[in-house]
Amino acid sequence: MLRNWRAAAGVFVAGAAGAVVLAAPAAADVTVTPAVAPRGGPAALVFTVPEERAGAHTTKVELLVPEATPIGEIYPMSVTGWAPTTTTRKLDKPIELIHGQPANEVVSKVTWIRVGRAAPKPGEAALLKLSMGPMPQTEQVAFTIVQTYSDGTVVRWADAPAAGAKNPAPVVKLLSVSAADR
Repeated sequence: MLRNWRAAAGVFVAGAAGAVVLAAPAAADVTVTPAVAPRGGPAALVFTVPEERAGAHTTKVELLVPEATPIGEIYPMSVTGWAPTTTTRKLDKPIELIHGQPANEVVSKVTWIRVGRAAPKPGEAALLKLSMGPMPQTEQVAFTIVQTYSDGTVVRWADAPAAGAKNPAPVVKLLSVSAADR
């Protein structure tokens, strides 16, 4: 079984590399890498949050998980300079976790607060890492990112990802894993 998961992971890594090359967003947008993940499987995602305001820097980043597509487990990974916390919510109907146990409570929001040095280097983006899964049985998951700057400005990255969107939400496309790959 481990061999089959490795094969499936290889297929998704190759797909992710292609999706990143083909669908590279504008440099100033919040992005997520990889841009694809297996439906019902695990995902290790990195959200890149740019610094766009002259004279101000990001002090807080919130990632909101869509209520319609709950994810059983979400774990923020250690990132130098950022302290994460999670907020949970109760579900009306339990969902299955990665190892098959049911859960009636899931992470609804991850909040990172900048700690340590006061400001990032010029052009330095925040690279915020999460492990999560199982991913929902949908076509995609669009995450809302709320970015707070040191001058009090708040930018909400939640627009539908379309050409010309001012603040597009980062989206992970979810792909099926065929029974043969499992």
